[in-house]
Amino acid sequence: MRETKHHAEAPHQPTKKLNQMKKHTQFAHSDVNFNDSLPGIGRDKLEPLLPHDFPGRDYFISFYSNQNGGYFDGGAYIYLEDFHNLNPGDRDLFEIEAFHFFPAFEKQENQRLTSISEVIGFRKIAHNVSSIFLKENIPFAGDAGDNDFWLNTSTGSISYTITNELTHHPSTIFIAPDFRTFCDAIRGSLKPMRGH
Repeated sequence: MRETKHHAEAPHQPTKKLNQMKKHTQFAHSDVNFNDSLPGIGRDKLEPLLPHDFPGRDYFISFYSNQNGGYFDGGAYIYLEDFHNLNPGDRDLFEIEAFHFFPAFEKQENQRLTSISEVIGFRKIAHNVSSIFLKENIPFAGDAGDNDFWLNTSTGSISYTITNELTHHPSTIFIAPDFRTFCDAIRGSLKPMRGH
């Protein structure tokens, strides 16, 4: 995958427009710093990619019709304990680097973001991931370790794969029941360490 280039952001004062933009990005936590989104994709292009009526479908379409991918400057994190009962030894913390974009034209590239079709192609060629898995799941986000978050287009659930463990039939880690729950759980900073 392409190396991500970081750009210094000029500080700016909170304004009504900025607050509306934060709301527009549809994240529940106010500390999420989501930038460099491409213009939204029309619903008429998104809906055929999601033929099944699954939980969170309308939210996913609304999200991507407003902003097409985006980069989490300063980091973004999900704690599974926020919406799962975890067993001892279960992984809790997941990092998210960026949401990938749906290309508006063939071979569209972006300096900071990766296209969903590029991820699919790479997983198919380099890791021999099953075409059935790739047809039923969209790799909409990734972490800094080149691992993927997938939206299941039948159930709406979000799962995670570790790239260096990918096989023809990938084993996945269940993250969230739907895209909205996933987005609502994203934080812009780590939780404080618990006392011992």
